[in-house]
Amino acid sequence: MSEAITADKFWQFSLQLYPQVKALCLQWQDELGVNVNLLLLLCYLEQQQLSLSAPELQQLAAQLDNFSAQFTKPLRALRKNTVIAAVTPAQQQSLKQALLQAELTLEQLEQQLLLQHCPALSKKATPLLELYLARLNADSNADSDTLAAQILDLRQAYQRLSQHSG
Repeated sequence: MSEAITADKFWQFSLQLYPQVKALCLQWQDELGVNVNLLLLLCYLEQQQLSLSAPELQQLAAQLDNFSAQFTKPLRALRKNTVIAAVTPAQQQSLKQALLQAELTLEQLEQQLLLQHCPALSKKATPLLELYLARLNADSNADSDTLAAQILDLRQAYQRLSQHSG
């Protein structure tokens, strides 16, 4: 591997890419159960022309799912459902902001965990996005043509990033 993947490089990549693909990421999160941090890592790996095997990807996803189910998802649900009659709208907004900040901290920790548990990467072209989404799409009724077009849109977004940064 020519350049080591650091948590900071991955986080910066995510901060640049996510605003461009937020709607798609949230749609896939809600409809397919995608973990957005894992999706962003796969985009980053593809951009760097690095790869994992299907079993390695599945193992990485399972490890992240455990953490996310215990911490990130409950906090996200709490933030989304914060309607408390006993507090003022300003207090409610303050609470939502605090929960959002905590959620972002957990998202960053998820990314660090992904890198910590990531197996050795190979320099071969593997369609990581298709591997991951096929695993999730097995239980879904998503249209495969639509999914393929969305994957193309996502790839174009991170390719534009690499053109602007280098």
